[in-house]
Amino acid sequence: MKKTLAVLGLSTVIFCGGVQAQAAPGFFQEVPLSDWSYEAVNGLIATGHVNDYTESIPQGRIMSRMEMALVVDDAMQNLKAFAPADQDTIQKLNKEYYYDIKKIHLLSKLDNADLEKAENEVNGTTFTEEEKAGLKKAASLADKISINGYARLRNDHYLKDTTGRTTRANMLHVQVNTTYKIDENWQAHADLGYRNSLSGFDETKSLSPNENQTGTTMDTYVTGRMADNALGLKIGKWNEWNIYGWGMDIDCDFSGVQLDYGKKDFKTYLTTGKMDLWDNGMGGTREYEQVTSLRFFYPFDKKNDINFGVSSSSAMASRYQDPSQGRVFYYYTHAHHKFDTNWDLRAGIINSDAKRDNTTPAAAAKAATKTKQPGRWIQLQYKGSDLQSPGSYGITADYRYEPALTWPTVTDWCGLNEHFFRLGVSYVPAKNILLDTFYTWADEIDTGKRDDMFRFQAQFFF
Repeated sequence: MKKTLAVLGLSTVIFCGGVQAQAAPGFFQEVPLSDWSYEAVNGLIATGHVNDYTESIPQGRIMSRMEMALVVDDAMQNLKAFAPADQDTIQKLNKEYYYDIKKIHLLSKLDNADLEKAENEVNGTTFTEEEKAGLKKAASLADKISINGYARLRNDHYLKDTTGRTTRANMLHVQVNTTYKIDENWQAHADLGYRNSLSGFDETKSLSPNENQTGTTMDTYVTGRMADNALGLKIGKWNEWNIYGWGMDIDCDFSGVQLDYGKKDFKTYLTTGKMDLWDNGMGGTREYEQVTSLRFFYPFDKKNDINFGVSSSSAMASRYQDPSQGRVFYYYTHAHHKFDTNWDLRAGIINSDAKRDNTTPAAAAKAATKTKQPGRWIQLQYKGSDLQSPGSYGITADYRYEPALTWPTVTDWCGLNEHFFRLGVSYVPAKNILLDTFYTWADEIDTGKRDDMFRFQAQFFF
């Protein structure tokens, strides 16, 4: 019985340690090609003091956090051999990949340490060979599974001309994302979410709850890389949130296929499938919109990048678009400039060939009053919150002009056919805890009706 409890106790340490390590980004999560870590570790490898790494990381090769942590750990083991400037770089990398390195050490101990010694430290007993094999299997499984997520408390309110103050969302949202490493190139993902409306707007148990409903969400998809890491694949159902996507940040449930190509800095993305842009919740009839998108991303250097492309998606009556048009064609560009370590600037523009809705005289009359101009946005950010750095904070100022005829999605919690100015602040009081708030001065583009919004939110990441 004691032996059984010892095995259970040590296995618990293994799995809890694995989960704890995910307080930082996922163990198998890819390190973006634009990340500073690639240049930093290549500089260390070039010195010849990283014992197990003699070749630089090839340009365009995408590494996981686990792989990067192995290089950093190797450099840490030989820290005194490096020049002072390189030692500072190693210490910075060690802080960045701290949790990943801790997990590597744990797995290494399970592979190489004297298990009998470990047993005696636990309860003075000896494991059988069968029990030792079980521990190694548990370690192998822990090495393949990565878990991260967050718990979020959100409180949103509108301040409208017509109804005064109304609650938009008062909710608890818990999200758990699990990744299983199939092999070196492929991963399977299962993202499980739970939302609970704290205001009782609609307590209906839903399989796809909005922010005023209670229910669960489940997304499953597979990711992988092929053709010597040049081609990436994502297939299944997932939540798409990407500040670069479709020319602006986009938040939607997406089902389909996404391909990305490029071993060097220039990347090409092809996305096709269906997405939920809430057309049926805003006066239209479509629950899902068909979309095909081709976009390109190029970082000129560490301070400048550009994102541009085209997409077509189902015409939506809620956007005053003619449903008989079938598909609306959008084209966009989005640029980003980093002035220094404190200041970032983003700006974008998007347009479309949408035809006005003329399905009925009433629809035609309403659509005729709506502005058809390019959508545009600009964002200035000072500093930025870092979940691993308590006391860090960020301040953002945004202006958006989003005509429904030329802007396909309701982005960044902006209402339909609106323009707004927003001031937001975020703060990290402790590691992996984020507090953020913003106020939005908004109105409808064509009627001028006020639609201000303010948010208070606390998020806890693991």
